[in-house]
Amino acid sequence: MAKCRDCGAELPANAKFCLSCGTQVGLKKETFQVSSEKLVEKFKEVVKDARVKRVIIKDDMGKILLSIPLTWGATGAVAMLALAPWLAAIGVIAGIASKCTLEIERAE
Repeated sequence: MAKCRDCGAELPANAKFCLSCGTQVGLKKETFQVSSEKLVEKFKEVVKDARVKRVIIKDDMGKILLSIPLTWGATGAVAMLALAPWLAAIGVIAGIASKCTLEIERAE
């Protein structure tokens, strides 16, 4: 039987989400350490991939500053317009934090 990658609970066959913590099954997590100057640039690079489902930005202490769910139902140009408010928030975070961790949840 498969186990949840976040909480370790056993998952029923063909589960799409963990019954204990709600984590989506079948996502791969990647982590990138970036400086504040490169944060917006790295974010723009990452969100171009249609397999990315969530982007989490953490400060150097591991505290979550921003969690952005991404779903691509439209074309890339329309999606980038929808991300404009998020980019503004990320710009503010880049001005405050010296180092950030970008956690990417991507469909396998």
